[in-house]
Amino acid sequence: MTENNTDNPILIKVSDLRKSFGEVNVLNGIDTTFRKGDVVAIIGPSGCGKSTFLRSLNLLEVPTSGTVEFEGVNITDKSVDINKMREKIGMVFQQFNLFPNMTVKENIMLAPVKLGKLSKEEASAKADELLARVGLPDKADEYPNMLSGGQKQRIAIARSLAMQPDIMLFDEPTSALDPEMVGEVLSLMKQLAEDGMTMIIVTHEMGFAREVSNRVMFICDGVIAEENDPQTFFNEPKNPRLKDFLSKVL
Repeated sequence: MTENNTDNPILIKVSDLRKSFGEVNVLNGIDTTFRKGDVVAIIGPSGCGKSTFLRSLNLLEVPTSGTVEFEGVNITDKSVDINKMREKIGMVFQQFNLFPNMTVKENIMLAPVKLGKLSKEEASAKADELLARVGLPDKADEYPNMLSGGQKQRIAIARSLAMQPDIMLFDEPTSALDPEMVGEVLSLMKQLAEDGMTMIIVTHEMGFAREVSNRVMFICDGVIAEENDPQTFFNEPKNPRLKDFLSKVL
């Protein structure tokens, strides 16, 4: 488990975040902060707003009201260049979203070269380094359809890391994987946490949440119903809904 980061600078500050789809209120006023070095696991029942909340942090979902500040900039302000801000916010989805017509290495190199972050040569070297880091150095010239689900997800993580983000958002990164492939992705994420990467992870993997995060958040009915360090969260839950939820999943 990562240590407490209360002295570290705040990377994301969320104030009274609300989101409605038509008549349906999905987020009902969320206030929280994420600091550099935090590894926060977000759990909760299906349809409770977890993914909507996560996707609001980089404005993939535009909040109905409230603010999200990233590194001191209110990214919910219409005048902010959100694409510029997103360059520092890595995102890994359930579905791997790799380009099927590009090799693994080309997938990793694409964004840093296209956005002028790295030259082709630098991006190539960075891709090789990242492929080694995610344990797939021999897959550089293969196409995504030749890979297993777990390998695709590790490549998707490498692709996010190629942009050298300040924070990584994971939206149920293992839920589309066969059970035997979940471990390889979680062990890579654990390694990232140990290396100090700031991560916010919507997950169903309770063991991972308990072991790797420094904070666990239970979102239910569009609000943070409870949050605590993993030890207290899992061993002494206070909220009745959380108690009920944990009794079903643990």
